[in-house]
Amino acid sequence: MASIACGFGAGQIGLTLLGQRAERPEPVQITAALAAVENASEAPLPEDWPTVFDPYVPDPPKAAAMTKKLETYRLVGLVAGGENGWAILTASDGDRLIRSGDRLIGGETVLEIASDGVWIERETERVLVAFEETPDEMMARIMSNGSVQADEAEIPASTFAGSDMHRILGRAGSVRMVSANGATGEIFPEILWVREGQVYDLIGLRRGDLVLRVNGYSVSDPETLANAGQILSESDEFAVEIMRGGQRRTISVRITGRG
Repeated sequence: MASIACGFGAGQIGLTLLGQRAERPEPVQITAALAAVENASEAPLPEDWPTVFDPYVPDPPKAAAMTKKLETYRLVGLVAGGENGWAILTASDGDRLIRSGDRLIGGETVLEIASDGVWIERETERVLVAFEETPDEMMARIMSNGSVQADEAEIPASTFAGSDMHRILGRAGSVRMVSANGATGEIFPEILWVREGQVYDLIGLRRGDLVLRVNGYSVSDPETLANAGQILSESDEFAVEIMRGGQRRTISVRITGRG
C-alpha cells in the first residue's frame, strides 16, 4: 500500500511539471476578430434602416370657430302692465307678440315688459330693447306737443283690419298702466309713445295722456284694451275719454270707409 501511494504522488508531481512547460496561447486581437466576423457575413449590413413608423405629418390648423351673430331686435310697441304686459318686437323672423318668460329667436329670454322697453336676458346679461325714434317720428312728436288737439277725429276702417288687436295697438306706440290717484287708485293706460300714422296718432292721443274709457268701457286692464275690437265693431263712432294735463276731455272718433 505504501508503494502504491508513493507511485501515485510521483505521478501527480510529474504531470504538474509537464503542465508548466506547456506554451500559453496568443492573446486574441479584438479588431481583427470583428473584421473577420464582418467579412464572413453573408450580406453587408444596410446603411439606411427602414422606418418603423410613418413620417410625422402635423394636423392642419383648425379653422376659427364662427362667431354666432347676435339677433337684432326693434321694439315696435308695448303695453306695460306687469305680468299682463305685452309687446311687439321685430327681428329676422318678422313681428312677434311677446310676453314675460317667452323665448326669442336668438335664444334670449324675455325678463320683463317695462315702461322703458323690453328687458331680455342675453348670455347671463340683462339687456334693454328700447324704442328707436326715427326723424319723422321725432318731428311729429315735437309738432304735436305744441299743437291743440281737436276733439274730433276720423279713422279709416282699414286701420282695424284683422282680428288681432294686440298687434294693432302694439304698432300704435306704447303705454304703461298707472294709477290716476296714487298707489291705491284705479289704474289706466298712460301713453308713452305715439307712432306716426297709427291708431293712437290718428285718434289724436299724445305722450302723457291717460286713457280712461272707450265708449264708456273702462280700460283699466291691458286685456280689456286689447279686446277693443268688439267695442269698435258695435258702431261707426266711438268716444275716447282721456285725462290730459289734469283735465278730462273726450275725443269723438268716426270710423270711415266701411262698406
